[in-house]
Amino acid sequence: MDRLPESVDRDILDGRTLPALSAIRASRGCSLREAIDLYGQRYCELHPEPPPPPEQPPTPRVLRFTPDGTLIVFEPPEDNQP
Repeated sequence: MDRLPESVDRDILDGRTLPALSAIRASRGCSLREAIDLYGQRYCELHPEPPPPPEQPPTPRVLRFTPDGTLIVFEPPEDNQP
């Protein structure tokens, strides 16, 4: 990718999308669609690692009362156990 102004990188890293798009359009003289594409490419270059996957929700527990009134909790085995 051709060199963009340094302000574009600062704006992208600081989460200022609209100023970054404006600077890209001003420096390149391109359409908004092209600026958005360039923004996306540069964003990926500056953030090479994908965000971590969301944590899995907890597995449901089964609760049972015994005839004498005691509460028993059944939890499914963890994935890393045989």
